[in-house]
Amino acid sequence: MFRHRFRRAVAGLLAFAFATSVFARGQFWDFLGYTQIDSSQNHSRIQITRRDVHFRAIQLRVSGDPIFFDRLVVHFDDGTSQELMVSDRISPGCRDYVIDLLRERTLETVELWYYKEAWAHNPRVSLYGVRLPEGDGPNIAQEH
Repeated sequence: MFRHRFRRAVAGLLAFAFATSVFARGQFWDFLGYTQIDSSQNHSRIQITRRDVHFRAIQLRVSGDPIFFDRLVVHFDDGTSQELMVSDRISPGCRDYVIDLLRERTLETVELWYYKEAWAHNPRVSLYGVRLPEGDGPNIAQEH
């Protein structure tokens, strides 16, 4: 009896883990733009290249040296904005910094506020966005 319950519990956990990993792999991210960080400044702006789509979440990807972000200000096409406190260091290759937007909207620009550091090379920040599955057509790219 105990052995049968144990097998079912293990099978259930494996099924849950598999379903979660399938969902994570099925997430497609559209490339929205990038900026090269200037070590003489404490902020930068990314102009959004995809102006025809509503996004529900964005993701920052850093290449080069890590960056300690203070905050982000997301500007939307309807003139509104959403300020997000980050207060965290994002390292290159870290793809888990996802920001959910208050509601699905078209993006104009994203302002990045960060702490100036003595970087070996000026880092680059790329911005990606994800839309709802019932969006207006296929996603452009999974990786860029």
